[in-house]
Amino acid sequence: MRYPRVLIITSCTGEKRFKPENQLTQEDFKPTARLHKREKQLAEFMSPAGEMYTGMQHTQLMDGVQNLRKALEQLVIDVAIVSAGYGLILESQKIAPYEVTFNTMKGHEIDEWAKRLKIHRSVEQIIPEYDLIFVLLGEKYLRAISLPITLYEDQTWIFLAPGSSFNLIQKSSPQAFILPLSNAEAKQYGFGAVGLKGFLFKKFALVAAKKPELLEQIHQNPCCFQDVIDRTTQLTLNLCLPKAAAKLESKQAVKKIKRDEFIPIPDLPPAPNIHLGVQYFIPEWDDRVDPNYNFLKDAFGSIERDPYADDVYAHELFPSPNYDGVLISKVVVDGSQTRRAKVEAQGVHKFIRFPGRIMGDCGAFGYIGEDEPPYNTDEILNYYHNLGFDYGVSIDHLIVGPFAEPGVREKRYDLTRKNSEEFLKKHQQRDFQFTPIGVAQGWSPESYATAVKELIEMGYDYIALGGLARAQNREILPILEAIHPHLIPTVRMHLFGVARINAISAFRHLGVTSCDSASPLRQAWLGATANYHTRSDKRYAAIRVPPVDNKGGLRIKRILEAGVADSKTLQQLEKDALRALREFDAGKLDLESTLKSVLA
Repeated sequence: MRYPRVLIITSCTGEKRFKPENQLTQEDFKPTARLHKREKQLAEFMSPAGEMYTGMQHTQLMDGVQNLRKALEQLVIDVAIVSAGYGLILESQKIAPYEVTFNTMKGHEIDEWAKRLKIHRSVEQIIPEYDLIFVLLGEKYLRAISLPITLYEDQTWIFLAPGSSFNLIQKSSPQAFILPLSNAEAKQYGFGAVGLKGFLFKKFALVAAKKPELLEQIHQNPCCFQDVIDRTTQLTLNLCLPKAAAKLESKQAVKKIKRDEFIPIPDLPPAPNIHLGVQYFIPEWDDRVDPNYNFLKDAFGSIERDPYADDVYAHELFPSPNYDGVLISKVVVDGSQTRRAKVEAQGVHKFIRFPGRIMGDCGAFGYIGEDEPPYNTDEILNYYHNLGFDYGVSIDHLIVGPFAEPGVREKRYDLTRKNSEEFLKKHQQRDFQFTPIGVAQGWSPESYATAVKELIEMGYDYIALGGLARAQNREILPILEAIHPHLIPTVRMHLFGVARINAISAFRHLGVTSCDSASPLRQAWLGATANYHTRSDKRYAAIRVPPVDNKGGLRIKRILEAGVADSKTLQQLEKDALRALREFDAGKLDLESTLKSVLA
């Protein structure tokens, strides 16, 4: 079978394999002689570009590339990297560590520097050899390649790019398929915005490695790419529970519950473990802030800042931690070589500087598309033990979306059950100190109940329900009701990815003793209306004053293009709003005057 020749154009990342104090700066790339001299000074740190970058996008992408190369030996698949230091380079080119990025440059600076690096010319010189070209670039790196690019007949381009770049790409490359990405897509696909492009390519690559005909299909019809991604990363739990839904409706007198209404307590006795209370864990997603951030200048406190060492977590901002524990997934730890090295060197407690309990799991959403999890029990047991976790979760495999179909779901159910059994047996034999947690996966209330019953019979006193993070309350409640008769006073039960204020009383009544979710924290900056929460569950929106410079994004751009206001007027309104807010904060301006400036 002849495969299309594949080229991937991606960007450099700030995180690199080596980061010496005397790494290259932008000035080192100007005279060629100086660059050669500096590279000699950094000879011990020189590395092929494909191995130098350790950022989330790059590592996810390269995992996908290696999977394709391993499965399809005859496939031509090359990776070119847009480097803000070296220009366009192939993954095999040896480079030295450097500290240059287009992300901190203004538009005209990007244009000038990219022209000096001959990035546009290099792209046009390399592309004639390929049939299928993937472009994984952020807004500023897209600008650096200077669209439009000369396209060739029968050549297919697929762009994974910010939604704000949609019109630019569409006008420049009418033959291209564009998958616009934003925070909404990050939430939809269950992966952080940083690294999402690499994550989605990896998901596609895992499928294409098993179904190589997809490469030619996408070459002929690039729209198929999104179909593959959506099928592979579909996280909606389709339980098909007409009986369970009817049962729930009858108990609630067919009352439609609004999103913000509290779920009524089910008409069942309290679970026998209700005395254990409820604990809240927050997933660790690098959600830190710079405590020295300069809000007046909109800049980090120091150019020498090390995000891992200098930034702080939410639990460090309060007199005492504002959650009971932290959940760390192995796929997140492994997503960055820098993070993994630090965690292995320090242990999980020292790495996140948290005095409470830390739970570890494998991160099943990270390998949902694979036939089997990429880990084995001995490896995971040693991982939890060596890094100092307080709780360790057995290896599970999700049963959601297309993976909840007959034939597939039973295989994943059995695999999860066998892993749990082996996990507990070996934990007991080797006398590990962390508490083992067995995972229950299922596709219906009955299958979840059976899984929980089996785990309790194995000897687990802590179990966790997986695969429900995207399920609605009306789907989760019948599952908990089916489990309810099997619970005993000494068994704790965790809900992965579900921590809903309006449902917590009902969940606790039915035996949930812990849960985790990053949503309450991440809503602070990702939510459109619910940025502030109160004890009464009333929520407030944050006041946002969009910058009028190039950071203002699509909204400012549209206002300017529509002629609603010119740049000078918007800049003045921005200054007026910020000044009014600061004067109001200082007690120097009344509420009505402040609102007038902000609304304007």
